[in-house]
Amino acid sequence: MKKILVVLIALIFVLPLAACQTSAANSSNTSDIKRNANSWNKVIKDLEVVTTDNTGNDRGLIARSMKELNGANQSVIQGTVYNLSKLNNPNNAAYTKATIVVDKVINGKKSLKGKKITLVLNGGVTTTNRWYKDQNQTREAEHDILVQYSQAPLPKIGSKIIVGISPIEKKEPTTYMQTIKQNKLARSTTYDLNMPAFNYWIKNSDDKDYHLNNPQADARLKANPKMAKDIKNLTDELNQKYNK
Repeated sequence: MKKILVVLIALIFVLPLAACQTSAANSSNTSDIKRNANSWNKVIKDLEVVTTDNTGNDRGLIARSMKELNGANQSVIQGTVYNLSKLNNPNNAAYTKATIVVDKVINGKKSLKGKKITLVLNGGVTTTNRWYKDQNQTREAEHDILVQYSQAPLPKIGSKIIVGISPIEKKEPTTYMQTIKQNKLARSTTYDLNMPAFNYWIKNSDDKDYHLNNPQADARLKANPKMAKDIKNLTDELNQKYNK
């Protein structure tokens, strides 16, 4: 009986303390996210926006079911965009470092929950000289620009995302890998975002549901009604299970 009382007393003190610590962590994250958003908005506020239809770094299988999504990725996560940062981009490239807080591991490496990971996203801040290098194109004098990929726009800081990820592996010396190496991004915390055009779901603060982060997805899938239906069903399933 005494042992039971000791356990109950311990729980009375420990549980509220744990709840307070969780609340404090969430509050800290919210404050950091607001500060990060303000800083990023100052960086891009006055930049010329250049939109490109290039597919960018679009890797992996287009998953059309949860089984395929889980099978095509080491992990499938639900996370919060904690920060966006400029990268030193090579010629003809534009990438952004996205820091993501993993809120939930839907499938895969459970130890990622609560951790901050890095994704290198298509689009970002570069210069006219670098972006238009060797294109023999008349352009304005050298200045910073913000490149946006029409099929994978940069997310807003604070947005919620659902994505499949895999570890960075040694690959051919692509511009993407060159960017990772040039910016000395740690491979232990940097992950590939697989198939961003069709397997990257986002929910902004004014959205009710998760949706593909590709404004052109419907147009591209028009020629393949079966794939369009499958991806819609997968999106609906993700919303039913994880949009809470």
